[in-house]
Amino acid sequence: MNRKKETAIKAVLFDLDGVLYVGDHMIPGAIESVQQVLDMGLPVAGLTNTTTQPKSAIAEKLAGFGIAIHKSDIYTPAALAVRAIADGSAKLYVRDSLLEDFQGIRTTDENPDYIVMGDLGGEGYTPELLHAIFNAVMEGAVVLALHKNRFWQKPDGLHLDIGPFVAAIEYATGTKAMVLGKPSEDFFHGVCAALHVEPESALMIGDDIESDIGGAKEAGLKTALVQTGKYREDFVRATGIKADLLLPSIADLPDALNLL
Repeated sequence: MNRKKETAIKAVLFDLDGVLYVGDHMIPGAIESVQQVLDMGLPVAGLTNTTTQPKSAIAEKLAGFGIAIHKSDIYTPAALAVRAIADGSAKLYVRDSLLEDFQGIRTTDENPDYIVMGDLGGEGYTPELLHAIFNAVMEGAVVLALHKNRFWQKPDGLHLDIGPFVAAIEYATGTKAMVLGKPSEDFFHGVCAALHVEPESALMIGDDIESDIGGAKEAGLKTALVQTGKYREDFVRATGIKADLLLPSIADLPDALNLL
């Protein structure tokens, strides 16, 4: 597809779950919208706070849907966590499936330099686990939160995410976690740098008004909020955050690009 006119947008960043798919169900128009952006000559990236799957599994899922966002185009918080840990030691609170993204770091249960908090599945952050994290932080460990989302969308509705548990540790210890995923400014700027575009020339598309839209706006990006996934009108209104575009779904993206 040829561009009807020159757009100010030089790259498009897609949140994944809630924008292109929900769980194992693709949102209609996702394939076509991503492909049309590529046909316009714009680079794309998939940004996700998902900590339930490694990057390779996310790439396989997108490929299974036929969505043209490849492994090298996917950006997750795990890579930033590995960089932050560097030569230090860490205790990982993540699912076993995510461990492949943490290969090469030194893990320990005794006096870790860092505590990595991600999604655990199952019973999640039980009082016993929170107590262990609390003690480690009181002994000097730094919390690396892979994200700090309040809730997330599953096929059966909204579920509590890891943000409330990260906040509990912060409150109890009087410390601040280092948040690595969206809405971190460093996360958005790192993706823009990888795509060789300035933040003001990039468009972030998401369903989370705080992490996707609020974070991207603070980082200087243009924003588009889709009314799919975790979108809830009352919650969006209560935040006071305004996206540059409001789209019924990702299927409406191609026609909206020239509005920016």
